Amino acid sequence: MTDAFRATAVPVALATFASLFGVGMLVPALPILAAQTGSGAVAAGFMVSVFGLARIIASTPSGYLVDKIGAQKTALIGLALLIVASLFGFTVSSFWPLCIAIALQGAASSAFSTSAMVALLIAAGPQHRGRAMVWFQTALLLSFAISPIVGGWAVAQFGPNIPFLTQAVVAAMAIFAVRSMPKVMPARAAGPSVSVMNTLLSFTVLAGALGGFAAFFSRLGVAWNVVPVMALQDFNMSTSMLGWIIGAGTAANLLAMPFMSRWIDGFGARPTFVATAAVTVLGCALMFIAPSVAMLWVSVALVMFGTGVMIPAAIAISMEGVPAGLTGRVMGPVRTISDAGMAVGPTAVPFLSGAAGQPPVFGMVICLAACVAALLLVLVSSRTAPKLAKV
Repeated sequence: MTDAFRATAVPVALATFASLFGVGMLVPALPILAAQTGSGAVAAGFMVSVFGLARIIASTPSGYLVDKIGAQKTALIGLALLIVASLFGFTVSSFWPLCIAIALQGAASSAFSTSAMVALLIAAGPQHRGRAMVWFQTALLLSFAISPIVGGWAVAQFGPNIPFLTQAVVAAMAIFAVRSMPKVMPARAAGPSVSVMNTLLSFTVLAGALGGFAAFFSRLGVAWNVVPVMALQDFNMSTSMLGWIIGAGTAANLLAMPFMSRWIDGFGARPTFVATAAVTVLGCALMFIAPSVAMLWVSVALVMFGTGVMIPAAIAISMEGVPAGLTGRVMGPVRTISDAGMAVGPTAVPFLSGAAGQPPVFGMVICLAACVAALLLVLVSSRTAPKLAKV
């Protein structure tokens, strides 16, 4: 890793970690906040959904802003909105104002995340997209792994609104990292002009975006739906043990992080995606064929590991050959499509299983099918990749 890339990667990764830390702290607070507003579990779930929905809606406009005013200014706008939304959430206690605060946090984090991803891609260069995405993915995963633990302690000590105040403070600290982002986007690469729409509709971009969708769809469909239902209902496991299973899967994912950039940049983004999609398919198939407690541990580890590598590989694929002047405007829609898998997976998996009259374990087949479809798309895209100027 060069000193020039490190100078951008370290502060941007730390700021990415900080931009999502308070949101992760909300996980143990949401049931309490919902109960205090006279609402129930469905309301708590809705509060989670509005964050993800706002992120999805804001991704494309954020990418446009990055290209127009630069990653640095867009990141500052995102962090400023995150601070304001978090302070607002800290001061309110009724249901709809809390939902508004969380939705604004989602839009703000989307603006910052898009800026961070583009800044890392620019710093890494076209030959090291995998390295750029791994830094972003590692910061995101670590934030969501640690923040709920801190949130559980902080909420018990200071009340359920404390995550909002924490997020405002750490977002303000993250502003210092924005100085390492490019103030102005690189000029459009030399060569024939390529329209935004033609680039977005290229098979390579779509294959990468849909690959990211399949990875998020399967990751959350398995971890948030199939595994909890089977663990608690079919195997009578405790919620504590369920947490350890998901935690072990996340740990397997994190342990692979130091090697991901070598796989994606050295072995290739497509071969890496195909190989780890196959690992995910294997995990889903094993659990469906031989459901047991032991297989639950194995399948979760395989799925969390596989999808964790598929996500940065898919982004690297989608950005192949994208002109420098279109980086943000392509990254935004790609994130919109891939992040939609987070929202769709936990709902679609149980719905489709129920519609087919199948038990919860059938959700593994649904996730398996999504990964196989994405794997085939990525394989086909290797023959149709556009020859565009690179970032």
